[in-house]
Amino acid sequence: MKKTNIELINHASVLISHGKTSILSDPWYMGSVFHNGWRLIHEFDNNKISGILSRTSHIYISHEHPDHFSTNFFLNKENQKIIKNNNIKIIFQHTKDKRIINFLKKLGLSVKEFYEDEKVKLGSSVEIQIVKHDFIDSSLIIKTPNLKILNLNDCPLRDEREIKKFKKKHGSFDLLLTQFSYAAWKGGIERKDYREKASMEKLKTIKNQATILNCKSIIPFASFVYFSNELNFYMNDSINTPDKVKNFFSSSNLNIIFLYPGEIQECQKLRQNVLSLDSWRKNYKEINNNKKDQFNESIYIDNLKEAFISYRNKIFKKNSKFLIYILSKTKILNFFQPIKINLYDHKKVYIYSIFDGLSEYKNFEFDISMHSQSLFFIFKNEFGFDTLTVNGCFDASINGFSKSTKSLAIGSLNALGLGLNLKLLKEIKIIFIFLKKLNFFSRNMKKIT
Repeated sequence: MKKTNIELINHASVLISHGKTSILSDPWYMGSVFHNGWRLIHEFDNNKISGILSRTSHIYISHEHPDHFSTNFFLNKENQKIIKNNNIKIIFQHTKDKRIINFLKKLGLSVKEFYEDEKVKLGSSVEIQIVKHDFIDSSLIIKTPNLKILNLNDCPLRDEREIKKFKKKHGSFDLLLTQFSYAAWKGGIERKDYREKASMEKLKTIKNQATILNCKSIIPFASFVYFSNELNFYMNDSINTPDKVKNFFSSSNLNIIFLYPGEIQECQKLRQNVLSLDSWRKNYKEINNNKKDQFNESIYIDNLKEAFISYRNKIFKKNSKFLIYILSKTKILNFFQPIKINLYDHKKVYIYSIFDGLSEYKNFEFDISMHSQSLFFIFKNEFGFDTLTVNGCFDASINGFSKSTKSLAIGSLNALGLGLNLKLLKEIKIIFIFLKKLNFFSRNMKKIT
């Protein structure tokens, strides 16, 4: 019988092979992402990529975040050439906006779009299914004749009730691949207690996932990064390391395996390689000596105001200005209220309003602090605020963050191909998920305040 092998390439990228079918996930191998906010703990050069692609039949992209969907990887001419010559198929979830699929097709790449509950045979003995989670996330189920694998990457499958619901629909799994550390802003430089709590919650989540889904083995991955900007570098103080994860599970019966980039194992005979742990230990110790990214240039206020005008025009084009106005007047909900933004590099506080733009505020009290580059990025990109919350290059109080989200996160909604209008009322699930996420953050912050 054919063997099923797994190779860790880097971060959330693994190559799972069975016979002639080899599925490569989420290829991101170099450079910074999330607007100069993250870097890989272990980085390698382009020379290795061609060898990886030569062994690949399919590429699975879990979602649009740049540590999973690297545009630089697909824009690389040499990578494109190998993908085309080897007839490598790219697989991605169905989305309303089709932005990723259209991007890849314009490059001349072959893409298969997966719909909800669609199961597809790859060759004669491998079946796969993409499962959507929340707004943009997806997981991949791989079935071979003797194995069932769940690539959960960083999908938000946290609550016991949600995991049990997932199991009821999709069953148990032999092997689970899942994220093992926090991957977004956690309460500001003074809130190490929140980061420690977030790290522990992540470990408890892995335990729940593995126990409820009856997993025989767990490969923690999708967290081999560090916060690389001088504004967010402090967040590395509480990240989970392979040693912390192994220690947490030392008294359990769960088979936790950390692979090192380039390591290949047979999925049914997974064992921890001590040298892999040693190598990761060295990499994590070097984080404090690693490169720190910076925002070297300030964006002048006139340029910010000019970018805002374009931003506001796009917002009112894709959303109902009337509904935004009504929500702004319903102050109990706190949507689209003016927010006070402190720009570190300007050493000034500005009042921001979707209707009135930016104006200088004389007092030094604020809801949120960031670099002018970050505010400019928000105005230039629909996913800008989502990027900021992930890279953590800002500071805010609990209420300030909640208020800022309710004013600036509308771009994230538009990036999903949705608008704040009467049609959105049909998307009750989307509204529920957004409110649930906001409540989840606020509830957890208040627990430790």
